[in-house]
Amino acid sequence: MTERETILSLLRLGWSERRIALETGHHRATIRRIGGEMAAGQSVPEVATDLAATAEQNVPEVATACAPERSGPLRSRSACEPHRTFVEAEAGKGRNAAAIYQDLVEHHGYTGAYNAVKRFVSKLRGSTPKVSCRFETEPGQEAQVDYGEGALTRDPRTGKYRRPRLFVMTLGNSRHAFRKVVWKSSTETWCRLHEEAFAYFSGAPRTIRLDNLKEGVIKPDIYDPVLNALYAKMLSHHGVVPLPCRPYAPDLKGKVESAVGYTQKTALKGRRFESIDEQNVFLFRWNERWAATRIHGTTKQQVRAMFEAERPFLQPLPTTRFEYYRICERTVHFDGYIEAESAYYSAPPRYVGRKVIVHIGRLWLRILDPATHECIREFPMATRKGQRRTNEADRPKQTPPQIENLVARIAGVGSGCAALAQRLLDERGSESMRALFGMLDLLRRYDANAVDSACLFATTSGIASLRFVRTYLAHHATPTKLKTEHRIIPGIETYTTHFTTLTQGVTP
Repeated sequence: MTERETILSLLRLGWSERRIALETGHHRATIRRIGGEMAAGQSVPEVATDLAATAEQNVPEVATACAPERSGPLRSRSACEPHRTFVEAEAGKGRNAAAIYQDLVEHHGYTGAYNAVKRFVSKLRGSTPKVSCRFETEPGQEAQVDYGEGALTRDPRTGKYRRPRLFVMTLGNSRHAFRKVVWKSSTETWCRLHEEAFAYFSGAPRTIRLDNLKEGVIKPDIYDPVLNALYAKMLSHHGVVPLPCRPYAPDLKGKVESAVGYTQKTALKGRRFESIDEQNVFLFRWNERWAATRIHGTTKQQVRAMFEAERPFLQPLPTTRFEYYRICERTVHFDGYIEAESAYYSAPPRYVGRKVIVHIGRLWLRILDPATHECIREFPMATRKGQRRTNEADRPKQTPPQIENLVARIAGVGSGCAALAQRLLDERGSESMRALFGMLDLLRRYDANAVDSACLFATTSGIASLRFVRTYLAHHATPTKLKTEHRIIPGIETYTTHFTTLTQGVTP
């Protein structure tokens, strides 16, 4: 009770809450509550009145006479007031309160608290209201997109209510908007919502202004933002140019920000839905019945009437739909393949050990060079896990050819060679590969007709043996001699002439 009466007495003297708190050690909220009770006219004990009267008698007359006539409490004089000139000059240079406080302590003998300096500098600078510039666009020139939060909706997986994401696209000229809620967002979802909005407007704007969310912008930057590749391709397919906002500058797309807030406060405030489809049906009906027929506060015209005037200026939609695909990175393994969707696809040998860009569509897969983004390989998607898709140009030279290719190569010589090669394959399977290479060696050393006759004799005799064919040719055929003439090898006389000229020391 004694401390309470002390606070009341100091309040009657005109002390500020901060000064009383520093003097008594009580929280300002406590002092403010007691002051409110005093102002409300609650009964105060006699002891408190006597103490207050005694305190008032002890106040010097000079102080009472000099006190300004004011209804509120007196403000205490700042400890920085003697250094006002220095603080004003330093604050004008843009220095913060911490730097000014350090200089005051080191060079001006300041003994007060840092918070006093911070409050003093804040009062000197004041608050300058931010002036915003309104952007007006030509019909069909620009649209703005953003995400917000929808109304509470029952999640079919958990049975609990939670808020989905609210997508809004607003045309900059007419303020007509497309609204839809989705549970989850991804790059493909973000792109498909754009396409649905373009279809709703029956056309596409020339530019679109968006925030720096990951579905649209991979790396925000003031001068050179990096766009999401799939999003950029989708907009390019529709002839739309993306215009990301500067980082931390959402006011550049104020029209869609206002549209999101208008939807949340007017259409969805206090509502609950049992499914996401129910909320989308409600949004579509509300958009057509109320949002499109309202008189806009800025344009002073009906939104639908302005949209009908803007519709002819929108770009026509493309005749083909955009084909969505997934973009990822893969490393080319040392066997020359990348792994995607549990299958394997070959890449050129020069990319072994390096990362490549992979576009995975529904029916196709493309491999792109990471530096030039040039398509280096394209394959149909594998039909089963573990399947390999191979381009013949990607096979290393030391890779053995398939047995079927060897049989087909030998069969081109004649019917006898074809019959023997096929019989070797039927009887030995994969073990016949070395015998097939032996037949290719005989075709290099003997005339093709002689080899074909020997193979035909072997098969008609019921003998499928390379050794028999080799022995038969050794007794009945003559190996081909080395060629003395060749189109890329000059004759021996040419080398003789060169040697004679060089030994004589004459330059040819």
